[in-house]
Amino acid sequence: ASWGAFILGSFLGWSSPVQPQLQHIPNATVPPHITNEESVWYMKLDDTEMSIVGSFVNLGALLGALTGGFLMDSFGRKTVLIFLSLPFVLGWLLIAVAVHPSMLYIGRILGGAAGGIASVVAPSYVSEISIPSMRGLLGFSFQLMVVLGILIVSLFGLGLDWRLISAIEAVFPVILLLSMIYIPESPYYLAKKAKSSEARDSLKWLRGPEYDMEPELSQMETRVRIELAQRSRFSDLWSGWAWKSVLVAIGLMVFQQLSGINAALFNAVAIFESAGSELDTLVAAVLLNVDQVLFCFISSLLVERLGRRTLFLMSEIGMCISMFALGAFFFVKEECQKTLESTPGSDCEQQVTALGWLPLTSLILFIATFAIGAGPMPWLMVSEILPAKVKAPGSSAAAFTNWFLAFIVTLTFVDIQNAIGSSGAFWMFGCFCILGILFTIFLLPETKGKSPEQIQAFFGIRPPVNTSVND
Repeated sequence: ASWGAFILGSFLGWSSPVQPQLQHIPNATVPPHITNEESVWYMKLDDTEMSIVGSFVNLGALLGALTGGFLMDSFGRKTVLIFLSLPFVLGWLLIAVAVHPSMLYIGRILGGAAGGIASVVAPSYVSEISIPSMRGLLGFSFQLMVVLGILIVSLFGLGLDWRLISAIEAVFPVILLLSMIYIPESPYYLAKKAKSSEARDSLKWLRGPEYDMEPELSQMETRVRIELAQRSRFSDLWSGWAWKSVLVAIGLMVFQQLSGINAALFNAVAIFESAGSELDTLVAAVLLNVDQVLFCFISSLLVERLGRRTLFLMSEIGMCISMFALGAFFFVKEECQKTLESTPGSDCEQQVTALGWLPLTSLILFIATFAIGAGPMPWLMVSEILPAKVKAPGSSAAAFTNWFLAFIVTLTFVDIQNAIGSSGAFWMFGCFCILGILFTIFLLPETKGKSPEQIQAFFGIRPPVNTSVND
């Protein structure tokens, strides 16, 4: 189910390694036919067009997230994931054969929209098929597959033509289609549709033939009866029994995106250069992606030992330190530039050079700590803390918040830098991390090993039910 996250990751990571080819940047490895202006395949993007190509995947994901909850409740988790392979394939093929920037835009929106739907459906499916003791480990599959997708496409970018990369990526949605055919539908969804026999078969497939699934199925059906006691409406999101968990779910997404992850990645090349690194920018990007995959995997091994809340708190603290350290370095650099303008010959450049280790170390620490908690934890915890009755619209609202902020931050970051400088931008994100620390300490529950009923008890109020249902 999380293979859709891998494809989403490849869409997210595609624009960075292919940018030198699409913009014909000097010293970039560009195949001959790409530079032949007489070829029908010739395409050269300006900065604005490249910015649109980069950000439109977030715009598509934003639109897809709005519909994900409705689609998975209407047609089923498995069915939606199967049909997502179609827009994924169409998106990659449009990109691969593009002869005009508009084809790139449409392909990126299609892929982003499918990815936005997957970001709602896949975590919900994984949460619903997991037993409490395995939910954390399996829940990490979504974010782990996203960063793996980013890593693989960055590796392709080291030597392959951008069209060939896109054509290869079109194979992965076919794998999603073929693999989803052979796995069962979510037993919770089947129970919700009054298909007890099929729900029992699904649990048998998932748990094994020797497992006594009757207690779990009975508990599941009880939860379904409670959920169906009243007709679910979008307005339930701000009902007295639901709004606390919904706000916490949205808060997780807010602090993920306002941690500064896009700012750090946006400035990765400048940070490597500031550190005096002579690494090729594409190689540097691959190293950062390896860092992200490695620590996301490590976090998946720790999540059932340390707990979700602990890892998210560690992540916010680490990112806070990294952002303020990066801000301090760029502040020294900016002040040095001002000094050189007023006092030529100043030795302040030596001070900046002496601090060359700081930005690189801070960036590596930031990526590592983001991958440990702020990256994967929101996708895992949103599906755990939302009551079943509002899981579909609540997941859509949380995913929409995530992609909306990703789009806004990506679109406005250059303007933010121009307005308050790189140092001010990083310190701003550091302040958001401080708020994230306070959010974790005072509002975020621990969900490790807890049943949905125990998690909802944390928020103090249960959804209203009819007397007949209680009887």
